[in-house]
Amino acid sequence: MARNPSWILRSHPSAMPTTENWVLEDRPVPEASDGELLVKTLWLSVDPYMRGRISPAKNYAAGFKLGDLMLGGGVGEVISSGSSDFSPGQIVMSDYFGWQPFTVVPASSAKLVTTTDAPMQAALSYLGMPGLTAYFSLLKTARPKPGETVLISAASGAVGQIAGQIARIKGFDPVAMASTDEKLEWCKELGYRAGVNHHASADLVADVAAACPNGVDVFIDTAGPIHDAAMLNLNTFGRVVVVGTIALADRFDQPDIGLRHLRRTLITRARIEGFLLDDHASEYEIALADLLSWYKQGLLQTREDVAEGIESVPRAFLRMLRGENFGKQLIQL
Repeated sequence: MARNPSWILRSHPSAMPTTENWVLEDRPVPEASDGELLVKTLWLSVDPYMRGRISPAKNYAAGFKLGDLMLGGGVGEVISSGSSDFSPGQIVMSDYFGWQPFTVVPASSAKLVTTTDAPMQAALSYLGMPGLTAYFSLLKTARPKPGETVLISAASGAVGQIAGQIARIKGFDPVAMASTDEKLEWCKELGYRAGVNHHASADLVADVAAACPNGVDVFIDTAGPIHDAAMLNLNTFGRVVVVGTIALADRFDQPDIGLRHLRRTLITRARIEGFLLDDHASEYEIALADLLSWYKQGLLQTREDVAEGIESVPRAFLRMLRGENFGKQLIQL
């Protein structure tokens, strides 16, 4: 029988997670029942939303219990099928891949992946959840007007690198927030006009003001001190879209303590709105068509940070939480 090393949640972290929160167990290769697919994992994705799922705190997605197999986005080859919609040999993507080499996913969650126009792992990046998040958070929730300044947090990451390029394509004025000068140089290659290294900054409010001389019209927010700097530079009728809270990865179960901006919100008549991708499911196909078209025209570039092997999955996840990745964090099996 083939080995199937599988990552199991051993403990819930109270601060920044460590590799000790998981244990690698040698489990048997599962079998697909009716309505399921047995898939050989080729690519796994680790994403910020997973931090909430390993916390016992209430979240918008069901959390993992101790002893649960870790699940996330993945791409793989169908080995056996319990569904008439899929056949062995096909490549599929699902958000229910286990952190293991062979996994069973619900056929209802699987989508066929074609590799004629883009590499298969694009289904986990610009043609998947990160690309869709960038598209809808910017174009449907924030709704910038041409020429407006869009400040984007985690600008070189999986979502940010796509959001900045969509802003450029649509004639907005994108400004990057990133953690290193190297990442900011990449953002400028993508079309960001300016950027701020928030790790090196001694005065975030002043640095954001310098990078956004006309103020901030839209802020794509991931929480933390960057939020305060954006709010203090927000224009009248500015829009803040909270796409995640990765800045709180080391204190996820604690309140995000900082300045209170109620007066600022009143004066600017700002709109602050939380974003969940599932709210836009009815429009996925339209967005994916746009993203693929831009990619085929050479208007979208992406950078991948690839770890190798099932043993590397927790370390890759932690690198992403700490902002050590450069581009979309993936694991190739």
